[in-house]
Amino acid sequence: MRNLTMALKTDLFYYTSASREESPWLLRQCLTLLAVLLLSLFFYFPLGCAVSASSSVGSSQQSSQAATSTGMVRPEFFGMVVKSVAHVPSVETGSRRLWDCGVTWAAVEPVQGSFRWATLDAEVAAAQAAGAEVTLTLGMTPTWASSQPTSPSTYGAGATAMPAQMADWDAYVRAVATRYQGRIQAYEVWNAPSDPLYWSGAPAQVGTDMATLSAHVAAVVRAVDSQATIVSPALKASDLQQFLSAGGSSSVDAVGVAVSLAGQAPEVVPAGVGAIRSVLEGTSAETKPLWNDQPSWTLGRAGPSAADQAGYVARALVLNAAYGVSRVAWYAWDENVDAALRLTDTNGQPTAAGLAYGVMEGWLSGATINGCSSTAEQVWMCQVVRGGRPAWIVWSAGAAVQASAMGMLTVTDLGGTEQAVGVSGSVLVGGSPMLLQ
Repeated sequence: MRNLTMALKTDLFYYTSASREESPWLLRQCLTLLAVLLLSLFFYFPLGCAVSASSSVGSSQQSSQAATSTGMVRPEFFGMVVKSVAHVPSVETGSRRLWDCGVTWAAVEPVQGSFRWATLDAEVAAAQAAGAEVTLTLGMTPTWASSQPTSPSTYGAGATAMPAQMADWDAYVRAVATRYQGRIQAYEVWNAPSDPLYWSGAPAQVGTDMATLSAHVAAVVRAVDSQATIVSPALKASDLQQFLSAGGSSSVDAVGVAVSLAGQAPEVVPAGVGAIRSVLEGTSAETKPLWNDQPSWTLGRAGPSAADQAGYVARALVLNAAYGVSRVAWYAWDENVDAALRLTDTNGQPTAAGLAYGVMEGWLSGATINGCSSTAEQVWMCQVVRGGRPAWIVWSAGAAVQASAMGMLTVTDLGGTEQAVGVSGSVLVGGSPMLLQ
């Protein structure tokens, strides 16, 4: 920067003392240097949290989206649910959420006081081997401990009900926390209790029930493993409000959210996270980190193409990070039902979507997201800064359009292909995010 400024000064001086015949050429040189200097100044300084960048699609009106980054995107942000230890992800996973892998309370303690640790041992060992932090989702009550032992559930009779005796819940939590002290880093209190599929308690008191369970988890776990993180169950906004009113905030270190939307594009993430933040505002939980415990997209048989699904994964990850989510746990690496957005095929090989997950780790891990903005044409631009150098992740949530490259020199697609930005200074932006550097 200093050398460029000195060069500009030298040329300006020479221009003033040169002959009239040389003046046009020198003037062009000085104007070129001045333009480069101004562009360098613009891109040298990172932008603030609400980024505004112009699209080259005409006189479009900019719609700025407020984004509050959690700071540097850490490796733990990239979490995953893996349903079987036999399926080893080919992407890095900084964190693992143990769910739907045979480690519920009902599976671990099918008979009171008799614990079956083999599966949970294997899951924890697999996560450790991958260098991932472990979150165990507690719950799914055994029939013998259930307050509704005959209530049907896909997780076993009575599994979605409150324990009949809280002493049984405490004993289960204590046994787990003691066995896995230092190896399980976080405990999530329950899975998605706002959904009747996972909770059969009275709908009017879901938040209160979860606050009770959370208070017991906090008391037991903190006595055994003071370093462990307690994560609230992911509740819808109204249930979360009740949870907080019942004192749930004092029991948890992180707030679980469930931005997992069927049939909608990832650009609904800001609204989903915003709804939770509006409930937390002004409470003691306002500054606690948000953990998205099950980001996934449910598709129909005639859903998006493989390329579009890859774009969905990439867009979901960058938007979660940009809007203040500290950790995600994608559901799931080995989920292959017809309606799932699949990261792997039936042979366990990564799909385009699975590969996109790994690409986004390379783009985001260790970087800071300064903010995102979108245009009226649904072109999204998120600025990422690594080592003081800004770059942009851009995509279109609508039709493909030509958009400004914002002075960047290269563009890299999700397939890893890097190209120089053309002389037009614009790029064709579609549903798959691109990295401009």
